[in-house]
Amino acid sequence: MPLAPLDLICHDIAMAETRLCQAPGLASLGLPTEYFMREFYCTESGCDCRRVLVQFMPDGQPPQVAASVNYGWEKATFYKKWSRDPDLWREMAGATLEPFAEQGPHADKFLLVFQELVKDRAIVAAFRRHYKLVKEMTDAPSAPRRKPEDLPG
Repeated sequence: MPLAPLDLICHDIAMAETRLCQAPGLASLGLPTEYFMREFYCTESGCDCRRVLVQFMPDGQPPQVAASVNYGWEKATFYKKWSRDPDLWREMAGATLEPFAEQGPHADKFLLVFQELVKDRAIVAAFRRHYKLVKEMTDAPSAPRRKPEDLPG
């Protein structure tokens, strides 16, 4: 599934709603304590993966990815039905580090920070809203969306 940053698809919304993450616990590691969260969403027409890739980047410094976190906000049963891979669905629900994206040396710390952040329903609601906007802007009008209820089994 191809991903694109929210700020390139819905620039005004991304600029207004980009979140700045406070991570004071990282100061003991000699790291900055404020990071912005750059969101990436699937742009594959017809795909209904309901996921976001979030990259943590230090605020006010040259762009450098500290961590890349995948997050699927639906329950595991949604991804089990949606995925054609018999094992992949286990990694799709919840938050995981993206193995094929850039990771900083303390990425595991950012995963813990992210897991705390998504306990806030407002953040998850923003991810869902942004996902829906991206899909509305990138899906071909004639392409049928792949939904779990449409799949066999």
